[in-house]
Amino acid sequence: MEAKLDAGLSEISRFLALRAPFEGLAPHELGELAAQTEIEFHRAGAAILTEDGGPVTYLRVIHSGGVDLTHEGRLLDLLETGDTFGQAAMMAGLPPGFEARASEDTLCYRIPVAAARPLLERARDRQLSIGTQEPNHQAVAKLLRSTTVRCAPETSIAEVARLMTEAGANSAIVDLADRGFGILTDRDLRMRVVAAGLPSSSPVSTVMTTPVFTVTPDQLAGEVLFELLERGLRHAPVVSESGALVGVIENADLFSAVPRSSFGARRAIARAKEIGELAEIARALPRILVELRAAEVRAQEIGRVHTALLDAVIERALELAARQAPLPADGVVWVAVGSHARRELTPGSTISGAVVYSEPPPPGWMEAARRALAACSVRVELVTRATGEWAAATPADDLALGVLFDRRPLFGTPREPLPSPPESSRAGLVTALKEIALAARPPTGFDADAVLVAGGARRQRIDIRVAAVAPITLIGRWAGAVAGLTGGSTPERLSAGAEQGAISQSDAQTLIDAFELAFELRLAHHMDSLSAGEWPDDLVEPAAMSPLARDHLRDVFRAIASVQRRLSP
Repeated sequence: MEAKLDAGLSEISRFLALRAPFEGLAPHELGELAAQTEIEFHRAGAAILTEDGGPVTYLRVIHSGGVDLTHEGRLLDLLETGDTFGQAAMMAGLPPGFEARASEDTLCYRIPVAAARPLLERARDRQLSIGTQEPNHQAVAKLLRSTTVRCAPETSIAEVARLMTEAGANSAIVDLADRGFGILTDRDLRMRVVAAGLPSSSPVSTVMTTPVFTVTPDQLAGEVLFELLERGLRHAPVVSESGALVGVIENADLFSAVPRSSFGARRAIARAKEIGELAEIARALPRILVELRAAEVRAQEIGRVHTALLDAVIERALELAARQAPLPADGVVWVAVGSHARRELTPGSTISGAVVYSEPPPPGWMEAARRALAACSVRVELVTRATGEWAAATPADDLALGVLFDRRPLFGTPREPLPSPPESSRAGLVTALKEIALAARPPTGFDADAVLVAGGARRQRIDIRVAAVAPITLIGRWAGAVAGLTGGSTPERLSAGAEQGAISQSDAQTLIDAFELAFELRLAHHMDSLSAGEWPDDLVEPAAMSPLARDHLRDVFRAIASVQRRLSP
């Protein structure tokens, strides 16, 4: 039974203003929303949404009564006054994937998609995603500030230094014609010229760096910043697709996107002379993550910074360990796997270290590496195998599956191609990846202060990684494998899988959105633990979660479950 509300708009506004995601709206916004809201009454037992009822076009808020969500006769969730439902399917333009039935006489406010969609998008960005840093999402061409000094390779070092001083620049670009560009920085002048006693009359080509890492004018500042951080660089020439030099971007131009301390830590890691010094730097990294969070940097970007800094610590620790047991010039490679490979680490992540070798590492190196990493607070399980042993993976060997399908080389130079599954077993392993992903079932919802898991059991705590993050990353691992990817983030793997037809575009986008929400919630929990002086874990008590966080977790659970159902044979 439905009726268009012509009176009592103030009551609707008052009710919505007390509940997420409406509590942040201005009074005039609440008034406009109330004017578009309809009231609907459902007697106990009446169906409100059905699985085969077509796309959801309204967001519903329970004013009084209760609603049971079920799928194929199995209870998914129990909703009560103030709870919302239908938003995930409405945002995706899909059927709900569950049945919503009034558990008692129920009054709902029904908000049309045109009014609800922008509201939910703004609410998510404002209250959960911690905000978007505007400079982080600008093209680097708009952030160029420094004067560009350009010279020929035969120009003397003294002349280049004079040009840099006159322009107030701390770098110079060397034009190598059809061979691209070289670069000379103020640090190069100190370290390669002054400290080395090189005559200033020498040509700049003798001390420049080439080839150089370059970026295009339209690349986003945040992406470039992470590239500089991962590579330990401070400058990058900006070069158009036609090969024309546009300017030089410096990390200082981008510090509005990520605080300066990240780059300071990156340089300090590279300069550490012994393990004790490196360990002291590593112990300070959690404070940098807290600083990033306070600077309102998005969770996935914090994950990339965290990964870049941890990569640098691991690489430097392994370099220092090699002084005790020198490694061969090539043939021993540390491969990051899982969330580490995807650059999706959080402070509570467990790292798995896989070493691929063509010849075994020298005696003592493994133990020296373990001691060095432990001193730097890097909790890692280190496993070494020959290339062929990794390639002979079975579905039960998750670490080996990571090396084959979810990896990123981190340290060392390979002597032969990194392992890949034999053609005779590849199809079977990819099928196994899908089966593993579909078996990672999320909880179904919440009942009061407990979480409902498969089978109807109730738990007082939830493992947010297992429940909300891992099911999505496992689908992404399978989708990426179908597309032939062994690297990339979870969103990149899902998109690649969609391009290859492994998963629909709409399902890929649904999971990408759900992953963003789940990752934000997991990182927020870890950061709260760090701020309280505790080591972070993934266990969360539903009773301690905000109503909005619980609503978003419900959306994540339902999104995963709906995609898993569509992917099931």
